[in-house]
Amino acid sequence: MDNHQHQPDKAEAFGRAAAQGRSFAKDIAELALFLEMTESGPRAAHLEAAVSEVAGERRIPATTLKRCASEARALIDHARETGAVRQIQARADGSDWSLRSGISAWLDETSLAAVLKQRALRLNRSRGGRPPSTSRTLRAVEELVAFARAGRPGADDELRSIRALIAEA
Repeated sequence: MDNHQHQPDKAEAFGRAAAQGRSFAKDIAELALFLEMTESGPRAAHLEAAVSEVAGERRIPATTLKRCASEARALIDHARETGAVRQIQARADGSDWSLRSGISAWLDETSLAAVLKQRALRLNRSRGGRPPSTSRTLRAVEELVAFARAGRPGADDELRSIRALIAEA
């Protein structure tokens, strides 16, 4: 006799098929967007609740969880900026199941890497921590000049590329 019973996971419990290989960030964003669209309260509280829910279901290191929460925030901001939130709500027509399904489908179609790249460009390529400094950039170029003088292969080509890039600006 088979004692194995199928236990629905969180995704199935919310009425959608589980997305294989989905990142924690997308799981957090899905729940946070759903809470944002169905419950009142500050947006930050919805994100915190989603992070707690996802963290409670899985063993995720704190540093990974922090990064995933940041990535989820980027996805949520992207959903608002592109009007996806309004479109999903309009299509759901008041049905929580349709709302959750619409959010899930949108996230499955959205490239997290593209959203993060767009955010990085908007933030002048800084991704947290210390902002890039001109002195660090200068030190990197000076180091490249030293490599070129020492005869390192490719250093001259890289310096020519930098010079051409500056000339275009």
